[in-house]
Amino acid sequence: MKNSKHALVALLAVLAAGTASAQSMSNQGYYGEVGYTASHIKNNNNGFAIAPKLARLTVGKELEKNLAVEGTYAFTASKDSGVVGGVKYTGKESFYGAYLKPKLEVARDVEVFARIGALHTKYEDEAGVLSKTKMSYGIGVQTQFTKDVYGQVDYMSYYKQDGMTAKGFTISVGTRF
Repeated sequence: MKNSKHALVALLAVLAAGTASAQSMSNQGYYGEVGYTASHIKNNNNGFAIAPKLARLTVGKELEKNLAVEGTYAFTASKDSGVVGGVKYTGKESFYGAYLKPKLEVARDVEVFARIGALHTKYEDEAGVLSKTKMSYGIGVQTQFTKDVYGQVDYMSYYKQDGMTAKGFTISVGTRF
């Protein structure tokens, strides 16, 4: 709960700073987002599954009207626990990576997009640490609230290997600067 409050404070600070900077500068094609990710980590080999919540930060640059490049970082805002063989494991996750983001406007102020890129994921619990770089991909929709502030929802596959998967929905708010 304490980490969730920190994530909310960070979100509000970024929005306030982004709105102030957006009003003082012309749009240079850069943007930043703060999001809350409901992740789901599952190991099909032993039935272990947890759902930690993450705060996700993204910075991007519009390359052209229908393509952007992004860097992202996420950290655990709220851990989760699961039981395997009578043993309780409490897990947390973090990741960072880069994406290409092709997008298409489907209605006024509404875009659909895809993301594809490489992501370094780190998962930790009492049994150890898993740290790998893998391909990551997803889809989403974005809508403009004002000229420089927008919201989006996306579903991403963050990790998949050897029966272990990490996926999640994210709700985020962003600003252009």
